[in-house]
Amino acid sequence: MAWGYRLTVMGSREVSRCHEEHRGCAASRCQGGPIYLSSYRYVRAGGRPITVTRPLCARHARLFSMKYSQAWPGMMRRLRRPTAVGWAAMAA
Repeated sequence: MAWGYRLTVMGSREVSRCHEEHRGCAASRCQGGPIYLSSYRYVRAGGRPITVTRPLCARHARLFSMKYSQAWPGMMRRLRRPTAVGWAAMAA
């Protein structure tokens, strides 16, 4: 059983390194450039936990986030706490 699903945005260095190594999206037959890193953990037969990290294009990262109910990276930055004026407007 797997756990610890994560989706993060790759930094510019990681993106350029993937392009230099001619690595694309980890999904089969996808030609998209990797922008996101997906990772999860599972336990091997011997009891040792393993972390798997795969580069994904935007389309496959979105599918990964929907499948495992992950928040889209950067989405939480856009959500802001309502101000007192906002609370008053909601109450009216």
